[in-house]
Formats: sequence, C-alpha cells, structure tokens
Amino acid sequence: MKYWIATFMLTISMNLFSQSLSDKIDQYISSYTQTNDFSGNVLIVQKDSVVFAKSYGDANVAFQVQNQEMTRFKIGSISKQFTAAAIMKLEEAGKLQITDTLSKYFPQYPNAKQVTIHQLLTHTSGVVDIFALPDFSQLSCSNTSLSELAGLLLSHQLESTNQYQYSNGGYAVLAQLIEQVSGKDYGDYLKATIFDTLEMNATGHDQQGVIVENLAVGYNPKGYDGLELAKQVDSELMKGSGSLYSTTQDLLKWINALQKGTFFSQAQTDTFFKDDGNGYGYGISVYKSFGRDVFGHDGRINGYIADYLHYKDDDISVIILGNIQTGVADFLRRDLAAILFDKEYHSRAKTFAGADQYPPNAEDLLGGYAFGPNFTVYVEYVGGLIKARANEGGYSELVPLQDGRFFSRTLYAFIDFVADDNGRVEKMIWTNNDGNVFEGIKK
Repeated sequence: MKYWIATFMLTISMNLFSQSLSDKIDQYISSYTQTNDFSGNVLIVQKDSVVFAKSYGDANVAFQVQNQEMTRFKIGSISKQFTAAAIMKLEEAGKLQITDTLSKYFPQYPNAKQVTIHQLLTHTSGVVDIFALPDFSQLSCSNTSLSELAGLLLSHQLESTNQYQYSNGGYAVLAQLIEQVSGKDYGDYLKATIFDTLEMNATGHDQQGVIVENLAVGYNPKGYDGLELAKQVDSELMKGSGSLYSTTQDLLKWINALQKGTFFSQAQTDTFFKDDGNGYGYGISVYKSFGRDVFGHDGRINGYIADYLHYKDDDISVIILGNIQTGVADFLRRDLAAILFDKEYHSRAKTFAGADQYPPNAEDLLGGYAFGPNFTVYVEYVGGLIKARANEGGYSELVPLQDGRFFSRTLYAFIDFVADDNGRVEKMIWTNNDGNVFEGIKK
C-alpha cells in the first residue's frame, strides 16, 4: 500500500512539474504572439518524449487557417545541411571527391582553380554571397537559371579564400554541382537520397509555380504590429542555400538520424560535424550553449523564420518554424533552452510605444551609412515607408517610436540617428537584438 501511494505521489509530482514547464514555455512564446511577432510551430523533444508541442497563429491570415502540426514552413538556411549531405552521398557513390577543385567540374571559369568543394561546404571559398551580386534583385525577374547563377558567382572576383565568410553563393554552386554530377534536379536528388530514406514525406524543394499542400503563407512585419504578404525570391536562385520547406516532425526525424548516426557512416558523421575552426561543419553549426555541445542551424527567408538546436548529451531537440519574418527566433532558440535548463531568461517582446508618424526631419535621415569598408546600410523611402537595407540585401522597415528611436521588427533591433551641432544627421547607431552596438557614419 505504501509503495502504491509513493508511486502515485511521484506520478502527480512529475505531472505537475511537466505542466509547470509547459506553462512557462507557452507563456514565454505567447508574449511574442501577442505582439504579432511570432506565428508558427514549436516542438521540444527529449529522447523519445515530447516535452512541448504547440501551434500558434495562422498559416493563412486572410482565410483564418490556423497553423497545425502538419503545417509546412520554408526553412531557409537549414537547407544548407541537406545540400552538404547530398554532396557527401555523391562522394560515397564515387561521383566526386570533396577535396576536388572546382576546375574539374567548371573548367570554363578561371576562379574555379582556386576553390575546393570542401571550401564551399565550410564557407571558406571566397565565393561571394548571392545577395552581394550586383542587381541581385533583378535576377528573380529575369528567370535566371541555377547554372547561370553559378556562372555569375564563379566569374565574380573571389573574396579572401581560406577565411570564414558565410556565403549563400557557395551553396548555390554546390547545388549546381549536385545537378551536374547526379544528372538530376536538385530537389529530386535530395528526395531520393535523403527525404525518402528517412521518411521525411513533408519535406521538399519549393518550385516556382508549384502548389505545396499545407504550406504556410509567409508574412513580413508592417508597421508596429501589422503584417504584409512577403514577396518570394525565385526558388531557383535559392537552390542549395535556402529553397527547402519542412515540418517540425520531419526535422525531428533528421535530427534523430544525425544524433543516432544512422544516416552517415561513422567516418562521414565525423567529417560532417567537424568544426573547421569557425563553429561550423558541413552546412551545420556546431558549438556550445549553456556549456553543452549542440548542433543545429537557423534560417531566414522572405516571410519565414526557422531554427533548431540539438543538445547532444541531454538528447534534447528544440525546433522552431514560423511564418512571420521577425528577429524573435534568436530569442526563442536561447530562452526556451534556458527554461528547460532552469537558467535565467526573460521575454524581449516589444513593450515600447510606437509613434503615429515620422519625425519632422525624416528626409534628413535618408542616405548611406558606412559601418566598414565593405558594409553600408542604406536608408530610403520605399512605398512611402522608411526602410533600411545592407548592401544588396532585403529591406527592413524602420518603425518610429515615441522616444525618437526607430525599431526594426525584421531584425528586432533599435536604430537611433545622431546629429551634429548644426542639426545635420551624421551617424546611425544600430543596437542589435543581442545588445551589441554598431556605429555607421553617414556618407
């Protein structure tokens, strides 16, 4: 009888703890849904037990279709590790060697002699980012093919080789290499070699003009708490670097395969996860969080955010997929783990008051601000709104606040402008969501 009572009380205690933990997680995530800065799915699993699983917001706002467990989301740069895995499968099949220089496959481009496949995989090739290409935004409108994009990238002057510089361009070249060597479309090859093998039946390559069942509509923030439909980048241009969609359940299958070593051989697993000195393996981040070894990646693409971290020794996976492109995934990734490990955390959901209109000197804010020799932030009027973009990157609206600052919901960053003694704007002070402050000088 005493044994039964003790077991009963232990069960109640565990249920109360689980309920308390679940409530904490839900309350934290809800702080961002209430400000219209997060909509999507969150899944947390330890070993084979679901710690937390919940859907938030709408997959389609216009038709009030709610996000559900089977909702698919574009996963942005999480796609890179699948590209890397496909390259490793081609090596396993004897189709290529990761130590090969690109001149073996792209002899028409002189730069190819200086770049290896390994360097592309580890972001040390010097191949520029696709968003740094001149007039990248126009490529989407001209039906540029993957092979044409790869040609533009390999023809462009290389940046510093053997130095880590994150490049979507390098992974676009890898996607072209996959198609060239396998003789299959990038999406078809990944499906046959990875997704079908792991029964990731809700994962695939987004194709222009093809309807994807249960795919959430992507939204960008507008104003203080509004939304607008996100303009989609041609998926052909995002092959390799960010063209895939998936679900939380499918990503869990992938994480489990990596954790248990059932997809690669042991030698391949070691290579895939080897830190090349920059907290990065082959398309995957490897580092420490809360003193624990983790692997994962984040992803951002117009209208969507994605993130996952797997804590190896604890066998805990935290997966976040969303269809509003704000900067909150950076907080969710860290703070959800903090809740799990009983560490300090707090919500950074916006509580500051928005302003009804721009300040009188709004015209004076426009222009370019140099944050370094090769990094300029441009402030411009776009469609009647003040927006900022870095180099050739996408625009982020600068929402005016009552205290005189501006706020970027896309990046969850604060922006302030400083004038000289004559009232002329001379600096931009950019405070990132991690609290780091950067100063740009007006050109």
